[in-house]
Amino acid sequence: MKDIGFITSGDGAHLQCYQDYKTYLDEEIYLRTLDRVDLGRFKAIVVPDFSNQALLQRHARQLNDYLANGGFLIVFEPNRMDEWLDVVTVQWFSRETEDWKWWMKPGGRMEAYQPNPGHSMAKAIPLADMCWHFFGAFRFAEGATPILNLDNDEGCLMYDQPVAGGGRLIASTIDPHTHHGRRFMPATTRFLNGFYPWLKAEVQERG
Repeated sequence: MKDIGFITSGDGAHLQCYQDYKTYLDEEIYLRTLDRVDLGRFKAIVVPDFSNQALLQRHARQLNDYLANGGFLIVFEPNRMDEWLDVVTVQWFSRETEDWKWWMKPGGRMEAYQPNPGHSMAKAIPLADMCWHFFGAFRFAEGATPILNLDNDEGCLMYDQPVAGGGRLIASTIDPHTHHGRRFMPATTRFLNGFYPWLKAEVQERG
């Protein structure tokens, strides 16, 4: 079994991210021909931000089956997983970043915090490297561990949820791949520099 499959829509940013992090990734999987791939060969599958919505809908059953059968699925928004993921209930709601230019201002901050600093991802990626902007938020999922929350727990921007049957879902409304792949927003590069080593270690520990 391979560790990590990286799904790409063929977008240039996705392709660049795969090249940059292929030390940690085992295979690039083209979303259009996903039905030709046995996802069960991978311990984890990453669906990067700004993937093709129509193709995600077309292959929704395959992604749901992977998660239901014990797979580890990581999905970054804005992919509207609430519209195609049905193994678990995903409650996404529209919420704009209060100030998209906060990072350009002295002392500025995005309205988010890490509620569980003991979570392994929070240990690997500091708050500053999770903050640039976001695309909506999630209602808190039953049984999930929030990794990144809006201030005052208005909603969740990233959570880690165990799924019946041994599966695991990480859902995120931040979009690191698009920015890193297009070479702007330095925090996104720092995020991925922490995320992929973390994910590789996580799946190897999981066995």
